[in-house]
Parts: sequence; C-alpha cells; structure tokens
Amino acid sequence: MPRHLRYQSAPWGYHLATTRCTQGYSFLTPSPELNDLIAGCLGRALERHRGEVELYSYVVMPNHIHLLLGSQSAHAKARFMCHVNSNIARELCRAQKWRDHLWEGRYHSHELADEEALIGAYEYIFKNSVKEGFVAHPREWPGLHAWAQLCGGARVAGRWLDRTGLYNAQQTQSRRHLTELDFMIEVEVALSRPRLWASWTEEEFGARCAEWAARAVGEVVEVFAEEAAQGRGRGECMGAEAVCQLEVFVRREPPRRRPRPLCRARCPRRFVEYMRAYRDFKEAFLEASVRFRAAIARGVSLPRVRFPEGGAPVFLGRAFHE
Repeated sequence: MPRHLRYQSAPWGYHLATTRCTQGYSFLTPSPELNDLIAGCLGRALERHRGEVELYSYVVMPNHIHLLLGSQSAHAKARFMCHVNSNIARELCRAQKWRDHLWEGRYHSHELADEEALIGAYEYIFKNSVKEGFVAHPREWPGLHAWAQLCGGARVAGRWLDRTGLYNAQQTQSRRHLTELDFMIEVEVALSRPRLWASWTEEEFGARCAEWAARAVGEVVEVFAEEAAQGRGRGECMGAEAVCQLEVFVRREPPRRRPRPLCRARCPRRFVEYMRAYRDFKEAFLEASVRFRAAIARGVSLPRVRFPEGGAPVFLGRAFHE
C-alpha cells in the first residue's frame, strides 16, 4: 500500500506522532542514562527548530515514542521528526552497540482537526504506562512522561553531546586534549501550550491537565476492574522496578492493528472537510509529478528552481538543477 503524502491543512496544525522500535524490541526501556540521552536529543531538536515546531506532550515507552506536536508546516514537522529520530537512533545504537535499524519504518502521524481531538490526544498520552499494566499511575513511570511536567511541575532536561565540535577540536593540535565532557551541554525539554488555548492562564491550563489525567487514568482503572470481574484481568501492575529490568529482545504481545487515519476529529463535518482537502492536494501533487517527469523524459530544459522552496536542489539523473 502506498504511503500517504505528508499533509497539513493549515499553519500551526496539531499532530500526534508515533515512532516504534524495530520488531517491537524494548530498546527504550527506562534507565537514568537512557532518559538523559533521549531528553538531550529531544531538547536539542526543540532548540534547533524553535519557531517552527512546539512540543505539547510526550511519553517514551519501552518500544515506542508518542509526541504531541504543533508545527508551522508539514515540512517543518518532517524536519523536526527526522532530527529527533535520527539522533536518538545514533546515540542509542552507539550506547548499546546495536548495528542495525532502531526504528520500524518511518514515523506515523495524524493531524488533530478540532479541540476535542486535541484533548483526546492529551488523555491518550496520560493513559500510556497505565493501560499497558506497567504502573498504576503516570507519576510512577520511571521513564520520560509529560505528566511530570504538566501535572507534577517537574523540570526535565538532558545532556547533548556536540560531536561535530568534538571532532573538529580533535583535528587540531592545540585542542586535541579536549574530551566529550568539554562538549556536553544541558538542554531542557520545554513544553509549550497549544495556541488554541493561548488565553488560558498557567493555573487554568495546569488544572485542565490534571483533570484530563485523572479522567484518563480513571477510565483505564474501570476497564481493568471490569475485566477482573469477568475473570480475565491482567493482575497487578508490574511496577517501576520491574519495568526497568525488561529485556530488550523479548517482544511483548503485539498491539491490535487498527486503521491509521490521516486525521482525528470529533466533529464529522471537520473530518469530511479535511479528507476533501487532502484529496485535492493529492490530485494536484500527482498531476504536477506526472507533468514534471514527462518533461524530464522529453529532455525539456527546466528552470533553475528549488523544490521545496529553500530546500535542497533536485537531483535529475547525472546533473543537479538548482
């Protein structure tokens, strides 16, 4: 099945992005070192893409990551996700001496088309670590979880190693003595508030987050109680200590495959409008692609353009057309 085009219906759209580890392996099992590594990569990406991408919520599970984002454009979101995933993969594979793919394909993302869908994304992230039976409440999760910042008032930061600066220093005689510690900086994982709720005060937003978290956890507890009453409960949760001892190459029960929509919206009219806009965008893109390739096949002299605007030159056979 062909992949969907990366599309965003309007500037500063909201997205729930998910990246999964290859084969369902638990490469992201929480530990102080791993938490520091991922927080550093995430904080560095937010610094590099400040003004283009905002992070609203997140959770790092043993075999996948959820990020709730706001992006200026689809291109900005793609660049941010590339920065995050590539740097986490390089640093984690170097630390764990893993020489194969870390991620299972490219990340999946769907747009949140209305306020109800955005609130639903917050609640879904709050459920993570509880609905899997790992811990009884997000506050107990030993890994990175936005609950600690949104509801617990914690500050989350990690260390980022400037490997480019370290390499350049080691090429000179006068700075060859410098080590990784000299190029290690602390970066903060700064969460923003969705622009949809810019009029809310910090206290009001914190109270809403606490309400959403309590409601999300309560729903999971009710489901577990109902399953236990029917004799098919999961038993007690694993606990933080057991989570930190999960083996990397033992796959847990695979999740049920569900349809992956291009967007989520509680309002049917908004969903229909989004899908109609996406189809128009896709048809225009395919038509332009066909005309572009046909012109190349005919040997037409192409103008000196960059696609996308401000991006890298397009490679056409043996020559670059800028």
